[in-house]
Amino acid sequence: MGKSILVYITSDKERVVSGDPLTLLSVDDSERRDLTLEFSRALHADVVQLKNGDYLIIGHSN
Repeated sequence: MGKSILVYITSDKERVVSGDPLTLLSVDDSERRDLTLEFSRALHADVVQLKNGDYLIIGHSN
């Protein structure tokens, strides 16, 4: 069973890159937490908060 990053949510525009995975910019802490929760529920995925405050939403593939 593999894992992949589905969404990367950051508050730093320098960390936003195009391509895969989807990267979202949100400078508001509350909005970033809400986005993370909503995406993880919709995608049935796990969430990891990095030391820099960014979030990874990680999916499991069969």
